[in-house]
Amino acid sequence: MDGILYINAARQYAAGNMAAGLAIYPMPAYPMLIALTHTIIPNWIIAGYFISVISMVLATIPLYQLTKNMFGMKEAFWASLIFALLPKMNAWALYVSRDPLFLLISAWFVYVGLKSSRKTDLFLFGTTFVLAWISILIRIEGLIFIFFYAGVLLYRAVTATDHKGRYYLKLLIWVGIPLGIGLTTLGFMGFHDIGVNRFDQVYLWSVSLFNGDFLNRYFQIYHFFSEAEKHPPFSGWHYNFAALSRHYLLAIYMMGLMEILLKLIFPLSCIPLYIALKERFTAQGKFILWLCFLFIGVVYCSILTRDFVATRFLMMPAFLLLPWVGAGTNKLWIKGTGAPHKTLTLIIVFSLILAPAVKTLSLIGLNDNTIPCAVKWLAENNSTENMHIVTNDKKVPFYAGMETENKPNWNIQVYENNDLKALQTFAMDQKATIIILKRRFKKDHDMPGFDFYEKIATFVNGAKDTSIYARKP
Repeated sequence: MDGILYINAARQYAAGNMAAGLAIYPMPAYPMLIALTHTIIPNWIIAGYFISVISMVLATIPLYQLTKNMFGMKEAFWASLIFALLPKMNAWALYVSRDPLFLLISAWFVYVGLKSSRKTDLFLFGTTFVLAWISILIRIEGLIFIFFYAGVLLYRAVTATDHKGRYYLKLLIWVGIPLGIGLTTLGFMGFHDIGVNRFDQVYLWSVSLFNGDFLNRYFQIYHFFSEAEKHPPFSGWHYNFAALSRHYLLAIYMMGLMEILLKLIFPLSCIPLYIALKERFTAQGKFILWLCFLFIGVVYCSILTRDFVATRFLMMPAFLLLPWVGAGTNKLWIKGTGAPHKTLTLIIVFSLILAPAVKTLSLIGLNDNTIPCAVKWLAENNSTENMHIVTNDKKVPFYAGMETENKPNWNIQVYENNDLKALQTFAMDQKATIIILKRRFKKDHDMPGFDFYEKIATFVNGAKDTSIYARKP
């Protein structure tokens, strides 16, 4: 659904309607990039896909360089190969999403920032500064880089034996320039007018963090279990399930984050990751791990606030663990050529490559294109200019707008109730002539019976199908 917002905003920017674009989505950088790409690629959706695919491919370059600097070329090869095959990472290439682009910019920030932190070169520092703020324009989580690198510069300034003044100057520039611009903007515009790029939400979140309000949802859940443990189906005695859940709620949230991380880097990768993490950390490794922990900490605060976390929120910390996955895989490969258990070791290594590769290839078949196909078919095979359509999928209005740009005469109502049996009644009330029905599982007994509509087309992709029904004469 986010992809629909991005493209709708991009279309407004392409038409020169800046205010309308911001009203649709308050972070303009990514939609503007889609609008720019659209000048080369005429199809809006393919333009969005192109940015995602290119971003994921190019992210391999900073990953390779990072791993090579930390461990060596062989380890960098394994890290890059595993990243290229990870199904959860590759899945984002199939979406119009900010996350692949944010991952690319963030990866380059880590690589350049790591080099800049060890040198007094002002060009590297300037590049790091620019990359950090570009990442913020893509996702507001990029602010993590500002605070993290400020800490790195302060540490360098305190511990450096020479050029201390240069590090303090960098720190002053790093913090002072954005702080000065921010305070000036706030003075001229006021708090209520800084909604662009969600800076107002950052302010509100910071306030809730300092006054403790971010824990309100946590305490609601805690008190819910406290009351629930006294009633069936729980026993009401000590250490029943509800009581244990309440006691270990913080640990359960952290276990959930660890589960997501393992899914992102693929569960089998925890073997080489463990092997590599047992080794002594270099200064570069500590730099990356501290950044990884900071990202996880922010996501942990987010899940406490909202009782929800999306997989994409942990893409960056998962990416930062891949150098160790590559190093551990290389160790397994070396052991597999001469160890007494080389057969088992080689099986593990090949499984690390083949298992995610098979899962990634299966993504091609899982990409659901039934809605755009159904809308395109309806646009091409319907001679009626004015149509009243009812659908149970929120993506239909977007694709309909794409197909009927020159004749936007479709009136579309989205049916948001899960009870599909009442869909026909809703359609009759709306005087709909067409029903577009999306189902996630192809099961006949799930299909509602329509007395006043007949099926005219069906589009199937794996276990998902979209059917078009027309009003009977």
